[in-house]
This record gives sequence, C-alpha cells and structure tokens, in this order.
Amino acid sequence: MKLTKMNRSLSLFYRGVLFLSSLLLLLSSCTESRRGLAVVIDEESYRKLEAEIADYRAVLEEEGLEPHLIVKDYENPDSLRLDLFRLYKGHEAIEGAVFIGDIPMVAVIDAQHMTSAFKMDQDRYGLETANVVTDRFYDDFDLKWDYIRKDTTGKNIHYYSLNFASPQEIGPDIYSGRIKAPAGEDKYALLSAYMKKAVAAHRSENHLDQFFFFAGHGYNSESMVARLDEQLVLSQQLPGEVHISFLDHSRDEHVKFMYMSELQREDLDLALLHHHGSADTEYLSGFPKTDSYSVQIEMVKRHLRSRLRRVQSRGAEAVTRVIKEYGEKYAIPASWFDGAFDEETSLEDSISSANLDLVLADFETYKYDPNARFVIFDACYNGSFYEDSYLAGSYLFSSGETVVAQGNTVNSLQDKWPNEMLGLLSLGMRVGEWNKMVAYLETHILGDPTFRFASIDPGIDVQGLSAAHSVKSRTWLNLLDSPYPDVVNLALQKLYEARYAGLSDLLLSTFRESEYGSIRAKCMLLSAEYNDANFLELIKLALHDDYELVQRFAVAFAGDMGHEELIPELVALSLQPLSKRVEFNLGTSLRFFDSDLLLAEFDRQSAELESFSNAKELLPLIRGVLEEADTWFERNTQTLADPEASDKARYRQIRMLRNYNFHLGVDQYIRFVKESGNQDHRILMLEALGWFKHSLRKQQIIDFCKALAEDPETPEPLKEEALRTVLRLS
Repeated sequence: MKLTKMNRSLSLFYRGVLFLSSLLLLLSSCTESRRGLAVVIDEESYRKLEAEIADYRAVLEEEGLEPHLIVKDYENPDSLRLDLFRLYKGHEAIEGAVFIGDIPMVAVIDAQHMTSAFKMDQDRYGLETANVVTDRFYDDFDLKWDYIRKDTTGKNIHYYSLNFASPQEIGPDIYSGRIKAPAGEDKYALLSAYMKKAVAAHRSENHLDQFFFFAGHGYNSESMVARLDEQLVLSQQLPGEVHISFLDHSRDEHVKFMYMSELQREDLDLALLHHHGSADTEYLSGFPKTDSYSVQIEMVKRHLRSRLRRVQSRGAEAVTRVIKEYGEKYAIPASWFDGAFDEETSLEDSISSANLDLVLADFETYKYDPNARFVIFDACYNGSFYEDSYLAGSYLFSSGETVVAQGNTVNSLQDKWPNEMLGLLSLGMRVGEWNKMVAYLETHILGDPTFRFASIDPGIDVQGLSAAHSVKSRTWLNLLDSPYPDVVNLALQKLYEARYAGLSDLLLSTFRESEYGSIRAKCMLLSAEYNDANFLELIKLALHDDYELVQRFAVAFAGDMGHEELIPELVALSLQPLSKRVEFNLGTSLRFFDSDLLLAEFDRQSAELESFSNAKELLPLIRGVLEEADTWFERNTQTLADPEASDKARYRQIRMLRNYNFHLGVDQYIRFVKESGNQDHRILMLEALGWFKHSLRKQQIIDFCKALAEDPETPEPLKEEALRTVLRLS
C-alpha cells in the first residue's frame, strides 16, 4: 500500500558507504548492457493474447528490462534451454524468464538431495510417481541432465535423470516463473485477465507495508515460541512501517473463514502461509484442543461415525466388528456410534470436516478472491502446476489481486527458513530474483516473476546489485554496514558466491556480533557450506541462541555433524526447558551420538545441578531417553551385518540412512560396500552416504569413494554412484 510515513535518514557514514558502493557498481558494470528477460509463450496462447503480451512487454521496458519474446511450440525442453542459455550469454544478457501458457514441463529423478525433504523410493514407485517437476532445468545452466522420455498420459511433461557427473547442488543463473492457467475451455480468458492484472500491478506504486502470516495445525510442532520469534524477526527484516498480523489455526475450530477474510483484505501485500498441503488443499485445522468434556466426547463420536462409514461397504458384520472392538478395547458404548448412517448427521459431519481445510471448490462456493499481492505457500504440493488444477493457480487466476505466488511441486521440509532475505522485497527486489537465491529443486514462482514492490529507499538498488554479474567484493564488504539486515545477508550471500577468501572467519565474527536473528541465521547457513572449525564454534554458540529458528537449526546441525565436542552442549539443552520444535529436533540429534558418552556427561552435569524442579521424577526420564539414544543405530548395523537378514530388511536399513546419519557406523557402511554381494545394495549404500554432508566422517567417505571410482575393477554403475557421492559431499 502507499507508504504514509518513513524515516529515510541515514548516518553520514552510511551515506558515504552508499556513494562509494554506487561508484564501485557503476565502474564494475559500466560495460554491461541493459538486462533482458525472456518472455516464452506457445503459439496458440500468443494468438489469443497478442495485445496483452504487447502491454506486458511495454511495462517491462518502462522498468528498464529488455523483453525477448519467444513464440514457439517447443517439442522438447532441451531446445528451450539452449535458447535461454544463448540469451543469457548474449549482449543483453537475460536476468530471468517467464513461461506463459503451454511450455514443456520437466520431471526429474536422481536429484532428491537437491530438494528440501522429498525422499520417495524411485525403485518402488517408478518414474511417473517418484519424480520432481522442476524449472531448475531451465534456470540453472550448470546442471547436466540425461533425457529419458516424454510422458505417455498426454501431458507436456518430459522425464530426465540428473547425470552423475553434474554439479550436485542448485545455483540458478537466472530466475524463472510460470503463468499457467488451470485447464478448461476458458483458460485463454483466464490468461488474458491475469496478464492485465499483472500489468496493472507493475504500474501501481505499492509499498510492502501490510503483512500477514498463518500457522496451520501440526506445523513446526505447533510451537508458539517459533511463531513469536518469527514475528519479532519479521519486524526487523521488513524495513519501514509494516503492519504484521498473525492468525493461528487454534483461534477457531473452523479457522478457514477467518483465514479467507484476512487474505481478501484489499490492502494486503504479502501473505506467508505455514501449513500442510496437497495439490488441491490447504490443510488448515485439526480437531480443536479443548478442556470441555462434552466437546471432546462429540469429537470422539464424530470420529467413530466416520470409522463406521468407511467399513459400511464391507457389510453388516464389519460394522458390528468395529463397534465390538472399540467397546472391548476402550469401553466405548455402542450408543456413541448412533447416527453414523443417518443422512442429516452424515451431512453435518461432512460439512464440519470440509470446513477444517480450504479446497479448490471453496473459491467458487464462497466467492473467495484473495487479494494478497504475493502469497508464499510454505506447504507441500500447493505449487503443483503440472496438475490440470492446482491450489496456487486458483489464487492467481481468481478475480482478486494476487499476482504471484511461491509454491512447491512436491512435499517440503517444515524446518526451513521461508522468510530468508524477505526484507529485500521491501527494497524493490523482483520476486523472481529473491526466489533464485532461496529456491530448492521443488520451489517455484507461479505468476509473474518480475513483480516487485516499490522500494522504500531508492538510494540502494538491490535488484540491480543482485542481478549484475561483475560487482566487486569491496562493494559487498561495504554493504555489511547497511542498516537493513537483509542487505547485509545479501552481501554475505554474494561474498559466498564469489568465494571470498576470508568469509569463513567473517561469518563467525558476524554471528557473534550481530543483534539481528536473521543475520545470525544467514551466517549459520553459509558457514554450514564450509563445514569447518569455524562452523563447529558457531554451532556451539547457536545452540544457546535466543532466536528459536537459529537454535532449532543448530540442534539439527549438531546431529548432522556428530562431533563429540557438542555432547556437553546437547546434554545441557536436555536439562533446560525448550520450545516444542527445538525439543523435537534434539530428540532426533541425540540418536547420532554414543549413548555411553551422553550418559557420562549427563551424570556429570546432573550431579552439579543446584536446583531442578521435580528432579526425582524428571532426571530419570531424561536419563532414560539418553540410554535409548543409539538403539536405532544398533538395530541398523546389526541388520546390515546379519547374514540371515532378508534383502528387504537390509534395503530398509540402508534407505534409513538418508534421514539418519549414524556417524558411528561409517566404517561398517564402507565395509558393506566393499563386501556385499548385492550390487544394487552397494549402489544404494553409496547413495545413502551422499547424505552425510556435514558429518565429521565426511572426508573418510570422500576418500573411499574416490578410491573406489579409480579402481579399474569397479563396475561402471558403482563407479558412477561413487563419483556422484564425491560431488555431493565436496
């Protein structure tokens, strides 16, 4: 919305820094030509939308972009990728691309390590199911792909495998976005209306000053500490006078209606939505937590009636058996099942269940037209643009003002940082450029990637700085003194991309000194890429950070690393009150350490406690958790070593290592690769070892894989997986 009041004053020192930075940028980029944008559209869509595309190109030119129009029905994605690469290397190098209409989609396998969470079994579920639809194929030119085939169901999808010799991490060269209308007879009318909306959004002088975020049931362990800290850090990240509103799913049993009302606010700029999801559903609410016995009983009755309906098709005996089982096991009276097949009661139950979530049909039923200009779906599958209809698409192509969304094409990790560098949007960065720096394999911009909010500070061009190819490190070092936390984070990110020699030390010192949680979080994530002694020291500090997200990530990193030096810190945390999600991550990370060492440290620390409420009850419980810490590891290694274990059991234990990096077992896992007579299992184990990215045993794995790949006796499939693992860990 319009910025009503903003303190734009900067210190004389920082004005000098900005002046110096501007000069350096001018000198370093004076040879660069105007930045371009590829506008890619299929032939039929262009025939229907020629006037709208002309208006879109015109507004981009007004903003200083040079749109390169490509009207073509591409037979395969490789041709389009080559055209984009040529434009990227051309005189007016493109900074991004927008795909309008029916543009080939790419579904990939052998690249799950580049997602945030997707780990579906490719062998079990097959190519058509265990893939990730991704536009990283188009915007990251360094990745190498092997073509498999086109989809056989009539969709414009092509399957690829990530080549073993390809880079094994994402680093997009350009940004991208998809404008794809839901399937149907009116899709061209929808595209036309959308393009007009996008052009109007470009011409509005709209500042980011109205922000809304939502927390759905079961997300981040429903930690209110996480949400409180998130709001605090958002207030630091988003410069200017920004109104931040929050809604939790627990606010109402059917929070959907309050949720829709918030998102239909005409003044709403950005909505960050934390919830579970699917291609056609936002899962907002669960059964309400209540102290009322009558409400609890009614919820149980509703569940029981639903249970009976599910078995009704099996006949009267099945219905009777369910009633009897619940009576014998839980002493539930048969009367609690009453009304299960009553038409009126069934309808009431159905409506109550439907109102827990938001589905595609709700857009028409409730005339739901969301107005948040930019919507971030921190959820699984809401960005599944490969489906005929998809949740994010319904937001974009409604009659509301939503013009762009970020969504995921597969499931996504809860413990990620969805508001990373979000403050750059307040300073005029294009949404696509922001997404380019934070995207996983599954993360996409749906809608116009060139959309941006009006900057609250024209004195700094974050879009130009970020998109330029020749900004010197000195410029980024100067910007570390910026009063805007996310400009500091941008500078740190760019120094990392430039492989600045002193960055590891700088990240540790900045973490120690910064008052901003977002800067400390960025320092930790970048330091993790070095995985060196500085990172270990940083994690020791981060384990006691007062920003919940930093502490939560640090606990997870500690488990991923497995250093015994971290045991005293982790045991100390086990004796402290923690947020729900930190506590959850701590329980997981403790599994990666030797339980004898954990117990020895626990006994030492607990003996020195001066005061501990309910010590007699709680300390034995905590000790019991530590005693059980390595039981999963023991079961894992025992199964792999057991000659009587089935292939299926071994297979499960190897795949388990993708989520559970048992550092203590690396010697045995390497021995398994050397000695197993099952080549498929040997390859699977090598792939699993590629997930030990932050392990203290990482170098041992790399050395083994290199030697295996160099051995002339190693079979080619095994050699390729060994080389892939080296690249993943290096």
